[in-house]
Amino acid sequence: MRNPPLPERPSSAVGSLDRGLRLLQLLRDYGSLRVMDAAADLDISRSSAHRLLQTLAYRGFAVQDESHVYFPGPSLDAAPARLAWTKTFRALCQPHLEVLSRRSGESANLMVRVRDTVRFLGTVRAQSVYATNDRDGVVMPAHRASGGKALLATLPEEELRQLYRRSGPGGNPGLDEDEFRSLTKSLAQVSARGFAVNFEETERGVAAVGVAINDRAGHAVGAVSLSSHAARFTGLVDRTFIPLLLDTRTQIEKDLMIIDLDIRDHSK
Repeated sequence: MRNPPLPERPSSAVGSLDRGLRLLQLLRDYGSLRVMDAAADLDISRSSAHRLLQTLAYRGFAVQDESHVYFPGPSLDAAPARLAWTKTFRALCQPHLEVLSRRSGESANLMVRVRDTVRFLGTVRAQSVYATNDRDGVVMPAHRASGGKALLATLPEEELRQLYRRSGPGGNPGLDEDEFRSLTKSLAQVSARGFAVNFEETERGVAAVGVAINDRAGHAVGAVSLSSHAARFTGLVDRTFIPLLLDTRTQIEKDLMIIDLDIRDHSK
């Protein structure tokens, strides 16, 4: 079967969206990009290129280093999750996230794990000046996000080894043995505590605490977290955030006892 011809640019194409998608292609193909190069490639001003790249970084499609060079972000490499049950899961959890955010005064997040990443299914932002960013749709490394750590802590060591020690063409370069031992040690602590903490590991100035959510069969299907400005986090995490998260987990798991999410291979 022949490949269909590439379509011509439609007259109704949205210019800003088209430029953003072109930047994604440049990041994918070049591996790195400076604002001046993006502006030249797209024939736009540097300020416009900067805004586009910052938007891609906000959604996890780009990351910026200290020299202001942009690189592909985790969302760019993420394959489609194809988890049909996540829509039902999000709808079930949404009212609980709203209550959690209102009670804590912070932003509440819902995520699921797809291999060695977490996908944020939704964020309920705090109604205050302290609200952290909306992470809806963002992809992050599971071993850095609080909810991701909580989910990884439910896995046996052999499965963790398959996730983080694999290598080869197209595979994750993985962790070396010392890094892997450090990861398993920290995840054992998460398992013992029942919650995981991310202190500025995924975003400067932001900390989070997360717990895993189990379905009625006892499988960890997702995680809920509270994110806060790091300066506020230490004083609130033990006495406020963790008790509220544990209560939210209990309420969500009660709902999951009467709902079959029809989960298949959710953790692979």
